[in-house]
Amino acid sequence: MLAYEELKGSTGRQIFFRPKRYDATELFAGIPPKVRLKSSTYRLHNISMTGIAAVANQTVEDKFEPGETVPLQVMQAGLVVFEGRAKICRNEKTVFGSTVALSLLDGVVDFHSLLRRNAQARISQQLALLEPQASSLILPEYRAHCADVLRFLRSYRAVIEASTTGYSGGRGLDPNDAYAMCEERMVPQWRTLWRTGNQLVRPAMADKKILEATKEYSELVVTPELCAGPMWHRSYFKPAGYPGDFEIMNYVYDWQREGADVYGQLLHRVGLEVAECIATRMHVVRKVIGDVVRARANGKPARVMSLGCGSAREVQLYLEDQSVPDAPVEFTLVDQEQGALAYAYEKCYPRTVADKPGAKVRALNVSFTEVLRGGLWLDEMGPQDLIYSVGLIDYLIDRRAKALATRLYDRLAPGGLLIIGNMNEVELSNLWPMEFLTDWHLFYRTDAEMLAWADGMQDKERAWTETEPTDRVRLLYVRKAG
Repeated sequence: MLAYEELKGSTGRQIFFRPKRYDATELFAGIPPKVRLKSSTYRLHNISMTGIAAVANQTVEDKFEPGETVPLQVMQAGLVVFEGRAKICRNEKTVFGSTVALSLLDGVVDFHSLLRRNAQARISQQLALLEPQASSLILPEYRAHCADVLRFLRSYRAVIEASTTGYSGGRGLDPNDAYAMCEERMVPQWRTLWRTGNQLVRPAMADKKILEATKEYSELVVTPELCAGPMWHRSYFKPAGYPGDFEIMNYVYDWQREGADVYGQLLHRVGLEVAECIATRMHVVRKVIGDVVRARANGKPARVMSLGCGSAREVQLYLEDQSVPDAPVEFTLVDQEQGALAYAYEKCYPRTVADKPGAKVRALNVSFTEVLRGGLWLDEMGPQDLIYSVGLIDYLIDRRAKALATRLYDRLAPGGLLIIGNMNEVELSNLWPMEFLTDWHLFYRTDAEMLAWADGMQDKERAWTETEPTDRVRLLYVRKAG
């Protein structure tokens, strides 16, 4: 025990006390409320006694000014559980959406009352779902589909629990055997439900009210069941503050069994099935890297830039490939997340020492907002032989996507190649599982829409698109003359 005179306070700016800030996902047991600001709905990110932070995807375009006073409502299941006036402290816009920090002006958060009202709202919502007409905006066919999906998932849960119970005591089935037997049947059945989901939700995309109601229903009925799988849980709750962080990419690249039990592992597996295109597009880019490096016959290093690099697995695999001869190449990895860059550099740099001394790797921590502005940092990198961005453009509206594609193309050396990836508009696209089950908003585009980005590019030799093996990602290639 410390003596009184041994007790220490804080130093620096830490001397200013701030009330404890709670992560909304943890405080509200995995189902945080929504925040209503102006005309839009945000996700509650964190909350303290005196303020909150909320986030929204990029379809929300409300504008806020620091110091502005706005009415605020915290809502669970359509019911208000807290309301008041708040002052805008900070508003940050990124390609993934907006983050708004607010300070409460009239009153403070009584957490006991807030949590009680939140629980009451959840119960009211669940009881309302028992009514035959839960929402007039949601198609009866879609409600039936959600019921089919729940029946499908819970049937497998029941089979697993029944077959593996007592295994440690010499009875029941080995969990590994149960997983293998269920996986074989579950994946193709899931794909059928996925395809049906896509067909049912496409009409909802044209009507904002129907879209919001359908997504809210999906997140209430289906998403909680899926979140026992780590892939779904991280995709929905977005602990990095935005969707598609490098840890999700690593789930797909590693393709391991993840989850607390066999059921959670199977849910993770069907999540990997949806995201398989992340790995297949990576391997396409990895092959192109090898082609570009081999094409440099003048002794100068090939220059390769990855925008939104994440864990840069394609660079890591290229450097580890013993069949690829050591050749001069300079990789520039760009990402807004420090953790992603740290992971990528730790995996890639040692390979340049041990396996490919002709290769160099540098990492740039640049926000995607700054990328869209086109700062001097991009010019300072010099002309590039290959620039690729396969996980960023599909967050952007068409005007911004075209502008960024042009900006990157302009940084190519003569003969250089630009590769832009975007989710493809096909029957088995990722629309239903991503948009409606994990609130992961992307723009799905066609061949013609992506080729239009190349219109007007100077000194263009050729532009074309291809799809990766799953057909769910379309890749735009633009070759500069030279």
